[in-house]
Amino acid sequence: MRRPPPLRSPRPRSVTRPEQIASGDGRAPREDGEARRARTRLRVGAAVALALAAAAAAVLLLQPRTPAHSNTGTGVPPGETTTEVQRRTLVERSQVDGTLGYGAAREIYDRLAGTFTWLPAVGAVIRRGGALFRVDDKPVVLMYGSVPSYRTLKEGVSAGPDVAELNANLVALGFDPYGAIAAGERFTAATAAAVRRWQRAEGLAQTGEIELGRIVFAPGARRVTTVHVAVGQDPPGSSSQEPAGSSEPAASSESSKGGSASKDGSGSEESARSPEEERRRSRAKEGERARASEKERSPSGKEGSPSGKEGSPSGKEGSPSGKEGSPSGEEGSGGAPELVLGTSSIKQVVQLQVKADQQELAHVGEVAPVTLPDGRTVHGRITHVGTVASESSENEKAAGSGSGENATVAVTLVLAHPVARLDKAPVSVQLVKSIRRNVLAVPATALVATAGGNYAVQALEGGRRVELPVTPGMFADGYVQVEGSGIRAGLTVLEPQ
Repeated sequence: MRRPPPLRSPRPRSVTRPEQIASGDGRAPREDGEARRARTRLRVGAAVALALAAAAAAVLLLQPRTPAHSNTGTGVPPGETTTEVQRRTLVERSQVDGTLGYGAAREIYDRLAGTFTWLPAVGAVIRRGGALFRVDDKPVVLMYGSVPSYRTLKEGVSAGPDVAELNANLVALGFDPYGAIAAGERFTAATAAAVRRWQRAEGLAQTGEIELGRIVFAPGARRVTTVHVAVGQDPPGSSSQEPAGSSEPAASSESSKGGSASKDGSGSEESARSPEEERRRSRAKEGERARASEKERSPSGKEGSPSGKEGSPSGKEGSPSGKEGSPSGEEGSGGAPELVLGTSSIKQVVQLQVKADQQELAHVGEVAPVTLPDGRTVHGRITHVGTVASESSENEKAAGSGSGENATVAVTLVLAHPVARLDKAPVSVQLVKSIRRNVLAVPATALVATAGGNYAVQALEGGRRVELPVTPGMFADGYVQVEGSGIRAGLTVLEPQ
């Protein structure tokens, strides 16, 4: 018998281990045909999608671009855009030329005898408690008030507004630390104590009283515009023989220098003296001459009083006390007051001259734009409108116009914010001429001229372009008031660019 062949176990398939794949020793499993066909279909589909996307991008790039605001589907042609009819407040303005400067001019006089030892520079700003100038190295101090100083202030003086101003300033400057000064017009012991504290701080004799001329009342801080004297010049009674009304008082300072001997005719003997001795002698002689002259001119035969009353020397033409804002004087104050400083307020103002028939353009309290020389625009508030018309040109008045058509009214504006380094500069102000509130308006460029001198706007309604006749009203700030059938707020209209 033949033996059957031995049974053989099936040969196991080789398995590729992960480490063999990593090392390259094994072989990847064989893929069947269905998997390969599926992967091929995916590749073809991706290629087709990419081709279609590229074609679509090319079509978009090749199409012509239209303006950003145009919409050919709604009837907006290229080169135009749309806007809406809106309700607005339109203000029509009239331009008036003016001058930028500083307001509230006031002259400062000296009433003390002595020598000017310090003077401020033009443009300096002096505030409450500051020195306006110094005489014999002692300050003449600025205090705020509308009533000028006219007497010595001390215990026993009658109540008055000048005392009330002094009390308010002593409190504001911190010389009443205990709050003892009561508001009012009386000079009390508390006032005297505060005065002594103030005198100690200023380096003055602590007398508790303030002589006339030591303080100057003015309504607010002052900006120095002119200086009429010189350091070293002597105040009243010691200046040269310039006429009282001379427009150049600063020139009188030469009389206090060494060359003054030639002016009084004393010869070479005078010029040989020292400058200090010469000044003393000159002061004595000038004082004697002034007293003699006042005695001759005084109606009573006595030395003239600088009170400024009719008939007194100080009330005559050319006397400093006869000028606007000059003090009235007081016996023993050192002679007639001398003009020392020209000042103004620190507020910048614009001065206008508006034609009398246009006076209604300016109203106190209104704000108006002011155009500066460099083109910038600031704002000012009208604080004063004159009520008396004056001739705008002396030449036109002399020419005999006389019809009143050249008469103007003064208008003052105060700037909301100061403008540095500009004084006496030409500016222009836009005053309100007319105003329309809550009216329908469109940009003026949307207005279209039609036959017969009429106007219209081109509106878009339901994707159609419609021409609507309008009646234009006020033009202001690039807009025009429109009225007409079909015109309403929110209506879309075309606006050429």
